[in-house]
Amino acid sequence: MLQKKQAKQSSLVVVGSGIKFMSHLTLEAKIHIEKAEKVLYLVNEPAIQEWIQRIHPNSESLDSFYAHYPLRLHNYQKITSYILENLKKKQHVCVVMYGHPTVFAQPALDAVIQAKKGGYHAEVLPGISAVDCLFADLLIDFGIRGCQLLEATDLLVNCRKPDPSCHLILWQVGIIGMLGHLTSHHHDNTNAAKILRRYLEGYYSLSHDVILYEAAQYPGFKPKIDKFPLKKLPEAQFSRISTLYIPPEMKNTIDESMLKLLNIDKTHLQ
Repeated sequence: MLQKKQAKQSSLVVVGSGIKFMSHLTLEAKIHIEKAEKVLYLVNEPAIQEWIQRIHPNSESLDSFYAHYPLRLHNYQKITSYILENLKKKQHVCVVMYGHPTVFAQPALDAVIQAKKGGYHAEVLPGISAVDCLFADLLIDFGIRGCQLLEATDLLVNCRKPDPSCHLILWQVGIIGMLGHLTSHHHDNTNAAKILRRYLEGYYSLSHDVILYEAAQYPGFKPKIDKFPLKKLPEAQFSRISTLYIPPEMKNTIDESMLKLLNIDKTHLQ
């Protein structure tokens, strides 16, 4: 149990590094990294790791936890505990997470929640995630048709129901069913992709075009945008950072009675 804060005001700030090296790191995040007494980081990209090490002498990578605790759930719990241990040393702690710091970054989020319960000042600063890059690169305004964001394994295991009338984004399609840490960038995802395709057949036609997407990690580089019909999903080249985008296939179902209640002219709808 965390102790209540005393005379020395410890604090915890969790920031996101964004996806594209340095381009996505906000000025506010940089200031917190520079001013912190202790910096902990968990980022995918070597260049940002080197920058953090150079800018802050008291910085430490959290990558080693993956080697000691292969199961993702145990790994996350240990990282959360370690963050809180540093906070209890009466110091200002900044945790840097890849992308947006609450998107598939459960350890840092749990640490903030527990720190707040313990009476510490704790906050999260937003960062750019892969889905923000996806919206920009694929020219999508998700406010028009709505959008579902689902993790691929969660979709299958918990029988989530896609809505074919809105945008669907499936995270972590390259590591379906994997509950541990993936050490290599690529692995055979063919069988899992077949299972996913079979599941999606219940909501989309096999001829419906989908996009396998990977955001660019460096300025000047282009994103990976592979477009193909759903039936060819098992043939796709997945990586651990692959995201699957499925555009709407059906038109919206308009409730005429609701239009009348809200006094909306149907012709004014997009």
